[in-house]
Amino acid sequence: MPAEKILFLTNYFPPRPAVAGRRLGHLATWAQQHYQRVFVIRGDRKFTGEDLPGMTVVPLPSKDLRSLIGGSGPAGTLPYDSYRRKFSGPLLRLRQSFPFLYLTDDGGPLYRRDAYREAVRLIEAEGIRTIFSSFRPWSDHLVARRLKKKFPHLHWIADFRDLHADPVRKDVWWPALQRWWARRIIATADEVWGVSAGQVQYLRELHPGASIRRNRLFALPPAITSPTTDRFTIVYTGSLYEDLQSIRPLVRALNALVTAGSVDPDAVELIYRGKDDLLWNEWTKALHPQIHCNTRSYIAPASAQKLQQEAQLLLLLNWSADNYYGVLTAKLYDYLAAGRPILALVNGPPDPELTEIVEGTRAGHTYAVGESPADWILGCYQQWRNGGGRVPWSVNLQRMAHYLESKPVGNNRGKIPVD
Repeated sequence: MPAEKILFLTNYFPPRPAVAGRRLGHLATWAQQHYQRVFVIRGDRKFTGEDLPGMTVVPLPSKDLRSLIGGSGPAGTLPYDSYRRKFSGPLLRLRQSFPFLYLTDDGGPLYRRDAYREAVRLIEAEGIRTIFSSFRPWSDHLVARRLKKKFPHLHWIADFRDLHADPVRKDVWWPALQRWWARRIIATADEVWGVSAGQVQYLRELHPGASIRRNRLFALPPAITSPTTDRFTIVYTGSLYEDLQSIRPLVRALNALVTAGSVDPDAVELIYRGKDDLLWNEWTKALHPQIHCNTRSYIAPASAQKLQQEAQLLLLLNWSADNYYGVLTAKLYDYLAAGRPILALVNGPPDPELTEIVEGTRAGHTYAVGESPADWILGCYQQWRNGGGRVPWSVNLQRMAHYLESKPVGNNRGKIPVD
């Protein structure tokens, strides 16, 4: 066991029930195998659940804009139909933009002040030499930058789960100004991580040493999965992004198969679980009326996992653009771990990185704009119909093992890990 210690600065962290917290929780758990002790400073929004075992966790109040206007959902997010979301939507880009974010970003000034003070205490008392911070929000990077200035010996890992000034999502004002500011903030970081090659190509405009640190599988799926269902079920769990994703290729394919008499509509069921159930209802209005739509709102992570494992098809909705790819959400890795066939619809041109993962592991198929999934859906449906309500599925476990967590979190000698 190495003698060094690491400090995570993470406004999002378990027990917060969000995909961002899951990535950070996985990294911190893995760090326990490579560091003598793991310390965590996290935002505290009074979510139910316990802190991760074996770590020294310091929760700090987050009195910020989200605490005032956030939603009632498990992670404080606003659902699609929320009046507050519609009212505040145009202001979200301003909230996450420099210079306003110093006041309006998650965490806020009081969290940053308290996090810095607590971090200084821990670094001096425990001899910590490595710190880790993750965007979004900017609050943790801002604290880490200040710590690096006070303690130049610190090895700072600056993680990005999302792009700042994303060229497709367009979620900030004055993108050129934001990129200039971001370069200044992370200039002293020793390592900068992104979740995909597509993302890292943009991060290298901010920091030339940016490298890939994908979300990882912690366990391989079974060698073969073969759940039995009364209907041919297609499952989607989680959030929807109205202007980025599209379910139209699936709706068109199913309607065409029903019209051709190839599929019995009463035997097909679309299942959705997530906060954007009303948006899902809008997206499925054009679906053949005899196809069953099983739609509900929030669902616990354990229930979502069970639903995924029992599905005949798992629906993944991604987006891309020219020279923009690699939207590798945490949902992708949940689906891979479930071991069920993945139908990935990319709203844009082909995504080589997503295709490499999904098709290279034989986990499913990806379809870009203009490509129809009808033939593949029909093949799976026929297999289900003729196989007693089952679509047996086997992935390439040897290839999928490449995506298992296998590298330490950071490098105490200052070397940047490559994927």
